[in-house]
Amino acid sequence: MSSKYNIFRDEDAEVILDVEEERLKQRELPQEQSKDDFFGLNLNRGVHGVFDIEEIVDILRREKLGNIFVASLPPEAKYVDYIVVVTGKSKRHMSAVAEFVRKLYKKKRHPHDLIPRIEGENSKDWMALDLGNIALHIFSKNARSLYDLESLWSVGSEYDVAYNRPDDPLITLLQKHSLYLDGLQPAEGVSVNTNV
Repeated sequence: MSSKYNIFRDEDAEVILDVEEERLKQRELPQEQSKDDFFGLNLNRGVHGVFDIEEIVDILRREKLGNIFVASLPPEAKYVDYIVVVTGKSKRHMSAVAEFVRKLYKKKRHPHDLIPRIEGENSKDWMALDLGNIALHIFSKNARSLYDLESLWSVGSEYDVAYNRPDDPLITLLQKHSLYLDGLQPAEGVSVNTNV
């Protein structure tokens, strides 16, 4: 009788273990230790925020992000203390780093610290996290050179052509005339239709 299946016979096997022998063998094997993603990192909240600037730079270096740029903002900006701009190798790398920084933030934060959202999560060119005292921007290589945030934050907004371009003349005209119309009220005896 020919069959498309081979018949297994005990004599053909090199070693046959019963259930107890198999369990004993499994116990003797060294157990693979789970990898701690936060090994060697400070899990305590920083002095000036969840992260101190030196700490976030070390983390970004550890995660192999390129061209780390840090700009200290003047106090009158009242947005954040530092802007950090980095370059990721790929969308996957950028996403992984953003998620890692967010997870580490969640471990280090106090209950009153808001958990940051990852802005641009689906973008292949830019992602950002507001870490309270630090704004982290992760760019692709092409997008970083296109937006050139380093120049903007290095020299100031007064040198940004797009920011300082003249207003649209039509908008300027409407704003000018809206000042005259600002305090006008309907004349007495004229009803105003509020059911629009």
